[in-house]
Amino acid sequence: MTASAARRAPGPGRLAIQFGVAFALAMLAMGVIVFLVAEERIAQRIDDALQVHVTKFLRPVATGPASDADVIARIQEWQRRKMLSERTYLFYDATGRLVAGRLDLAAPQPGYSDVTFMGGGRKPQKGRALATRRPDGSLFVVVQHSEAAASLRALLPSVVAAIFVSALLVGLAATILFARLTARRLAETQAAADAIAQGDLTRRIPSDRLDGMFAVQAESLNRMLDRMEDMVNAQRQFSSHLAHDLRTPLTRLRGLLTAETAEADRVRLLERAERECASIITIFDALLRLAEIETGRHPSAVRDLPLRAMLEDIAETMEPVIADAGCALELGRLEPVRVRGDADLFNQMIVNLLENVVTHTPAGTRATLSLEQAGESALIAIDDDGPGLAEGERDRVLLPFERGKGSGLRRGSGLGLAITRAIVRFHQGSLELADNAPGLKVRIRLPALPDAVPAA
Repeated sequence: MTASAARRAPGPGRLAIQFGVAFALAMLAMGVIVFLVAEERIAQRIDDALQVHVTKFLRPVATGPASDADVIARIQEWQRRKMLSERTYLFYDATGRLVAGRLDLAAPQPGYSDVTFMGGGRKPQKGRALATRRPDGSLFVVVQHSEAAASLRALLPSVVAAIFVSALLVGLAATILFARLTARRLAETQAAADAIAQGDLTRRIPSDRLDGMFAVQAESLNRMLDRMEDMVNAQRQFSSHLAHDLRTPLTRLRGLLTAETAEADRVRLLERAERECASIITIFDALLRLAEIETGRHPSAVRDLPLRAMLEDIAETMEPVIADAGCALELGRLEPVRVRGDADLFNQMIVNLLENVVTHTPAGTRATLSLEQAGESALIAIDDDGPGLAEGERDRVLLPFERGKGSGLRRGSGLGLAITRAIVRFHQGSLELADNAPGLKVRIRLPALPDAVPAA
C-alpha cells in the first residue's frame, strides 16, 4: 500500500448516503402526511361552514321557531342580494318539490353528502351539501360549491411538493456538509494513527479544534496513547535493565571460565562460577514469578488468612537475618484482622519488604512491623529509620529493575518491590511508600473480611 493510499481522505461514505436517503424518505412521508391532514382540515372547515349557515337560516323568529315561509323568505332575500356566490340555499316541500332556490338538484338525503349539479347549464359541477329535515317533512339544503375547495386542493400538492423538494435539498446539503466535516475531523485521527504506526509514539490527536463527542473521543484516545507510550517505554527500560543486570554476572562468569588458574584453585573457581550462575537463575526466577502473578497464572490457593499469626511467624523467621545485618526488627501493635488471600504470596510480600531493610539500610537501622484495622481494610505497616527514599524515587522503585540512588553498590535484583506490588494488586490492595522522617514508611492496604470489621 502506498503512502497516498494509506493517507487518503475519507469521503462521505455509505453512512452519509444512508442518512440522506432516510432523510429523503422521511421528508416524503412528512409531505404525504401534511397533504392528508390539510385535505382533512379543508373538508372539516367546509362542513363547519355548512352547519353555521344552516343554523343562521333556521334561527327562530320573535314569535317562535322559524316557519317554512320564514325560511323561504330568507332564501329569496339572499338571492336578491347575491347574484353570484359559492354557496346556494334550497328548500323542498314534504313531497320533494323544489320550492325556493335556483339550483337544479334533486333533493338529497338528510345530513352531509357530495352532490353533482349543472352549474349555469354549462357543465356538471361538484359540491358539498348539508340537508336538514324539518318537523313538517320539508327539507332545507345548503350547498357549498367546490370550485374554491377544488382549486385549493389542486394547489395543495404543488405546495407540498415544493416544500418537500426544498426540505430534501436542504437536508441532503446538510448531510453532505456534516459528512465532510466529520471526515475532516476523523482525518486528524487517521493521521495520528498513521504516524503512530510508523513509530512516532509522541503523536496525539489535536483536540483544541474539536468539541462535543469528537473532543471526548479524542481525549479518550489520547489517554490510551499515553498509556501505550508509557508501556512501550517501560518495556524498553525493562529490556535495557535486564540486559544490564545479566551482563554483569555473565561477564564475571566468562572471566572466571577463561582465566588461567592453577589446579589447586579450580575448586574455588567453580564455586565462584556456580554463584554467578545462581545469581542469573535468581533473576530469571524472579521475572517468572512476577509474570505469573501479573498475568494471573500463579497457582493460587486463596483462603482466609489470620494476618496477626502469620506476621508473628514471619517476624520470628526474619529476625535473625535482620540481626546478622546489624539491624533490628520490632513488632508493633498487631490487631486480629483476617483477609482472603494466598498464604505463599503473602509470605513472599512481607519477606521481600523485610529483605529490603537488610539490603538497603545501614547497620543500626530499626524496623517496626505492625497490623491495624482501618475501616474495611487491613493496614500492614513497615517503618524504618534508615536513609529512606527521595519523593521522586518512591514510585520509580516499584518498577522492575529500578533501585534507589543509594543502592548502587548493594546487592539485590531490583525486582523485590515490583513483585511485592504485583502481589498487592493480586489481592485487590494498594501499596504506598512514604517518608518516615527519617526512614521509609511502607503501607499495604488489603480488603478485610466482613467478620473482621468491628460493629459501628
